[in-house]
Amino acid sequence: MKRRAFLRQGIASSALLFQLRVNGVEAESSTPIPLKNIVQGKGLYVGAQATKGQLSREDLGEFVANNFNMLTAGLELKWAALRPTPATFDFGGADWMVDFAAKKSMRFHGHNLCWNVSNPKWFSTVLNPSNSRRMLEEHITTVAKRYSGRVDAWDVVNEPIDLRSPRPDGLHTGPWLDMLGPEYIDIAFHAAAAADPGAIRVLNIYQVEQDQDRSDFVRRATIDHLKEWLKRGVPIQAIGLQSHIGTSLPLASESRDQFVRKVRDMGLEVMITELDVNDSHLVDTASANDRDKIVAGYYYDYLTDVVPLGKTKRITFWTVTDKFNWIDAGSSQGPGRHRPGLLDTDMRPKPVYDAVAKALEHLVST
Repeated sequence: MKRRAFLRQGIASSALLFQLRVNGVEAESSTPIPLKNIVQGKGLYVGAQATKGQLSREDLGEFVANNFNMLTAGLELKWAALRPTPATFDFGGADWMVDFAAKKSMRFHGHNLCWNVSNPKWFSTVLNPSNSRRMLEEHITTVAKRYSGRVDAWDVVNEPIDLRSPRPDGLHTGPWLDMLGPEYIDIAFHAAAAADPGAIRVLNIYQVEQDQDRSDFVRRATIDHLKEWLKRGVPIQAIGLQSHIGTSLPLASESRDQFVRKVRDMGLEVMITELDVNDSHLVDTASANDRDKIVAGYYYDYLTDVVPLGKTKRITFWTVTDKFNWIDAGSSQGPGRHRPGLLDTDMRPKPVYDAVAKALEHLVST
């Protein structure tokens, strides 16, 4: 039996036994050690993405606080949430999230300061080439200064390069690129550095983790841009690998590994910022139990491959529970169809939880 297949079988079996125990047998004695406790004192931070509404649920809020030492706000720091009008800010949700993290002794990851997507509706009628630089700088300065000293790292620019981009340079099209050109990235990072110099400044990227159409193009474009940005002094300090992994694609990739090495050779930190596993291609062909085993194996393999390679110290899980997952949110078939989370829709641990725990144990012991 191959090593990967053996690991996946063992992970799934262990997790299923745990699931039976928490449903009535020996629940207290077999409660697993919280994920954050596995990495305590090892210089590794495990984070979760959630929203205020999700964390306000007692069960999910308690699980996140007990298992993670870092938190990412899923919605509350995006422009669409913070900027109801061109002249006003609404910090209610963002303040709540930052306060939650502080009360639970969690680091806070700010997501995000600039993106060509998820922007207010007023962009289309207000933003123009003459005011866009001022608005971008004012927004980043206001937001980053408000939370200065309370944020571990900022996703300063989110998804700057896209494999579907019609541009030869691969830059993600949208309002900031349209109004300011490629310089919007320079502007954003310099503003963030001035407003909150103590936080790590992250370029959050995607579509580089597996081999799909044009993934090599995105990797090459990212490296080429990074060389130019760093050469002219753009204060980028880290690359965030979103890591939305798909079970329809092989996981291991020499091209991915070479990309991570090149990023590290540039002196940049490598973070895993949005890890989950998309099981879409298995939904109609495999049982829930079989899908859970496959998804768990992808989590284990990805973490044990990429974390040592990238010397990664920060790992954020994007989908804590199947009940709130972005794949179903974009589907007309409703929640519960996909199973990317650590917990199922009833907030019970799945094989993924056990796979992650085993991966973390492996990482801190080697």
